[in-house]
Amino acid sequence: MAAAQQQWAQAQQPPAMACNACGQALADITPVDTTALRGIAQAFQAHCAACDQDTWAVRGEPAAVRAFYDALEKAAGQQVQLGKAGPASAA
Repeated sequence: MAAAQQQWAQAQQPPAMACNACGQALADITPVDTTALRGIAQAFQAHCAACDQDTWAVRGEPAAVRAFYDALEKAAGQQVQLGKAGPASAA
């Protein structure tokens, strides 16, 4: 079942994300397993080689998305920027 969910997430992943720090287009996007994250439909992570920063894109219920970012901030020890991801490819 996990393999099927991973394939579905990859099919739904945005075609590109922009780095929150420098704006560089990020194409190497990794889906995050959100099975145990209530209220989170999808989450993706990408690392920017240009500025060595991570960017996250999270889709789901607003309160769950905020809690996800709060957990990221706690883990990072600093405020993180909310990012935007493009829509899933229609192809």
